[in-house]
Amino acid sequence: MLVAFLLVLLILFGILAPVLSWLFQLEPSASAVRNFAPLALFVCALSFYFGGMAGAYKAPDRHLLHGTLVAPVAFVISPVANILVGKTPFPGIDSVGAALLAAVFLAASVAASYVGARRGHAIHVHNEGVLRRMRRT
Repeated sequence: MLVAFLLVLLILFGILAPVLSWLFQLEPSASAVRNFAPLALFVCALSFYFGGMAGAYKAPDRHLLHGTLVAPVAFVISPVANILVGKTPFPGIDSVGAALLAAVFLAASVAASYVGARRGHAIHVHNEGVLRRMRRT
């Protein structure tokens, strides 16, 4: 999960932010949300793909489950943290459109983390086979 968050922060607000702003001609304004949402959705899915891959690879067992749970756990942590601070669970979601956008982001994140978990599991199985062959010789 931390890998996914670090990738989102790095891509959206870090080293690639000037490149993405120039490429997509994004200026900070309220109307830029429509242009920014598809880019943010892609970055979110890409980040949770790698987060799911890392979660599945590092899991002691049930690799697909651990990798796929990266996105739902991240979705649960945010409302819990907001409630602990004294805010509403989803402070920026006050309209049907915003709720639908959040649902789309959650669905894309879960799907990407599942695909990443499958890849992480495949890498884990391959590496275990290589290590087993190395121990025999």
